[in-house]
Amino acid sequence: MNTIMEVATMKDQTRREFIFDNAKIIGVTIGTAVLGEELLLPQVAEAEDVQFPESSCDSKNTDGHITLITYASEFGTTGEVAVAIGDVLCQEGKTVETKWVKNVKDINNYDEVIIGSAIHNGNWMSDAIEFVTDNQHILSKLPVAYFFTCIELSKRNEKAERKAMEYSDKLHALSPQVKPVSVGRFAGVMDYSKMSFFYRQIAKVICLTVMRVKEGDYRDWDAIHAWAKDTQLKLNLVPK
Repeated sequence: MNTIMEVATMKDQTRREFIFDNAKIIGVTIGTAVLGEELLLPQVAEAEDVQFPESSCDSKNTDGHITLITYASEFGTTGEVAVAIGDVLCQEGKTVETKWVKNVKDINNYDEVIIGSAIHNGNWMSDAIEFVTDNQHILSKLPVAYFFTCIELSKRNEKAERKAMEYSDKLHALSPQVKPVSVGRFAGVMDYSKMSFFYRQIAKVICLTVMRVKEGDYRDWDAIHAWAKDTQLKLNLVPK
């Protein structure tokens, strides 16, 4: 099994909505809100160049079907989850292509699709939402699974679980004709080093005083790998 690692680089940050609440932080007036893992910050807080990992494998054990794993991410860490899921499916004998959602031009050649995103403002990122809605007719005929990463789940409490269920419900309502066999819910990452200086200073204040989440990688790789194996079995059960 051969695995080819590629990297997509984005200079322009994904568009995000923002809400003004007249807060004074680090000497400037900014608008912020905290919902899920999202910090709604002014668009001038642009990130530095961010890498979005991609991978592919061509398994000799494959039945000819190709699995697409695609994702939307702000700082690339959700992409690392997508690649990890792809690695598991490759080990299980599937032919897999893992791509940043902006690099997916056509899904007609895929036999099943796994779609993931970071949670922003209580929702999937707009790129992931657009991918599902733009391709809902094709996706409704394919085996599909969803997953998301959310820093809220780092807290591992009842409130966080309720939030995660709310996000899952929103995904099911996103396009009712697309019926995912599973929805993976994973804790995310807070990594200031991937943020621009301005964004970093604001994020530190909000995370420590409002969200009360310290910088760190909260992803549970065992849970991610287990979900991937279970989802692979569920995808196999859907008639192709």
